[in-house]
Amino acid sequence: MRIIPVLDVLDRQVVRGIAGQRESYQPIQSQLTSDSDAASIAQAFRDVFGLTEFYVADLDGIERGAPNFETLQTLQQSQANLWLDVGTNSRASLQQLAQHIPLNSVHRIIVGLEGCPDLSVLESIQSMVSPDQLAFSLDLKQGTPLLPAHASEAWANATAWEIAQQVLEFGVASLIVLDLAAVGMGSGTPTQLLCSTIRDSYPELELITGGGIRDVEDLQQLEEVGCEGVLIASALHDGRLTVKDLNPYL
Repeated sequence: MRIIPVLDVLDRQVVRGIAGQRESYQPIQSQLTSDSDAASIAQAFRDVFGLTEFYVADLDGIERGAPNFETLQTLQQSQANLWLDVGTNSRASLQQLAQHIPLNSVHRIIVGLEGCPDLSVLESIQSMVSPDQLAFSLDLKQGTPLLPAHASEAWANATAWEIAQQVLEFGVASLIVLDLAAVGMGSGTPTQLLCSTIRDSYPELELITGGGIRDVEDLQQLEEVGCEGVLIASALHDGRLTVKDLNPYL
């Protein structure tokens, strides 16, 4: 199982995600570095843990439709493997990203449920990325699908599992299961049961989860249910997970 540090980026700074309440996010305070600049945080993860795969949530793009391309370019040029969520919700938004960053240099391009009304978004962009590049984020809040206001009726009435099935049957090979209510809370990851259900039905899927990681025991439990990667931020910045703790996964 892989450890994938999270960089929630707002106005070029890495911010601390707390329960998905983005209006209250503040620049990160980290034991790893005194700087909250995105490139500095990424370098600290490299220096301390040897990690080079990062999940980047560009909140400028997700919330405002205006990705911070300068910061993304800096991260991309560092030769990191980036999981990139800039709020891609249409072919036009992906074309905009491609004007600033070569799409083939991005490890995974993420389409998040919170900006995706139905499968039409995936259909519109599938020709622009390779099949193994596209990842879907099953965004939840306390277990309930986090849908955009313009979600289709089919998805508005669907459970998280039903949406996951539709996305995976469409052909998406990488799935992130993320409950935003757990992010930054350090209260455990509530997605284990859903991840186990998904893994049982889709054994070849690249399955990633995160949010609320407390300790090594949480990592072990997620590995047992079949997760291939775990998104982590607060537990790394706060020192709750050390290099010694993560050695089995590095």
